Formats: sequence, C-alpha cells, structure tokens
Amino acid sequence: MELRGTFRDFSLEAILGLIRNGYKTGTLHLVVTMPLGMTRRIDLSFLDGEIASVRCDSLRGLDALREAAICVEGSFEFGVDSTVSPQDETVPVAIEVALATIDEARNAMKSLSAALPAASTAFSRAVPPDETVHLSVEEFHLLAVTHDGMTLNELVAANSAPTVDSLRIVRQLLERGLVVAGPEQESNAIAGLREITG
Repeated sequence: MELRGTFRDFSLEAILGLIRNGYKTGTLHLVVTMPLGMTRRIDLSFLDGEIASVRCDSLRGLDALREAAICVEGSFEFGVDSTVSPQDETVPVAIEVALATIDEARNAMKSLSAALPAASTAFSRAVPPDETVHLSVEEFHLLAVTHDGMTLNELVAANSAPTVDSLRIVRQLLERGLVVAGPEQESNAIAGLREITG
C-alpha cells in the first residue's frame, strides 16, 4: 500500500488509521509547514500498523509527534518496507497515546495563539541585573538563546524544545516579565498560529 497526498486530502489521524488498520510496516514521511511558517520533515516508522518511532530533527517520540500535530499544511508519503530500518531509534508509541497527544498539542496551540503577540514582534530580555531570579531549566535554555530584537519565529527556531513547548515558555517568560514584547517588525500578524484555531 502506497499513500501520498496532502493534509487537505486526509487528516493526520485518518492517515494513522489507514496504516494501523492495514497492519502495514513502512515509513510515513511528512513535510509540513508549522504555524510560524517553519518547514519540518517528520518521519514515522510503523511495524505491523503500530508506530515504532517518530523523528523530527533532534526530537523523538511524542515530542516529534507534537510537531506533526500542529502543522498548518503539508504533504505525506507512506512507503511499505518489509522491516523497520535497523538504524531507527525505536521509541514505540501506542496509537491511543498518539491520538491523545495530537489532540493535546492542537488544544495547546489554540490557547497559545490567543495569548501571544504577533509573530513579527521583536522580543527583548528584561531580566533585572541586581535581583535573584529563579528559572526552570526550560526557561533558562530559552533565555540563553534569546537576543534582543528576536522575533517569535526566531525564538522558537533557536530553542531545542518542540514548538508548543517553546511557545509556552515564551508565554511564561512574558507573564513573569523576564522578556518583553516590543513593536512588530513587519505589519503581518500571527496568521500562521491563527490558522489552526479555525
């Protein structure tokens, strides 16, 4: 069974269902556009219809699946293989967990898109130099890559966390006053994020 198409033709859940119901072994290749306009390649390996592994750049497992869940458009291609590649780092994901993860990621994006400034807004650090500030590890990692004038897209791209997590961390830092949003660098608002909210 070969499958090929776009997310206008099939939802991610429908594609997973077709592969699972057919008990197929092979690899699903996704080329997707993320809410902030970034392009990602995501590969899902299947063994007898079950998800054997998911990869997206340095992300693996559920983190990589979250990237697929929030895409605003993209294409897919499934090729049947007789075995999963030996170099795959197998991190099995049960289909029920995959579907719950997809739903959770989409809901998180809806909430975040309403709470964040436009994608072209410039951000600046606002960490007080003479005060002790307690940061989580993820907040520290994002602040470490933050330079004054970075846009939301640049912050997400520079952070190693999944998009949803990076956006959540930006929101936390904004709420804590550790980063501030300045004027938009362009007139375009956060259209990509708003697309998925329907």
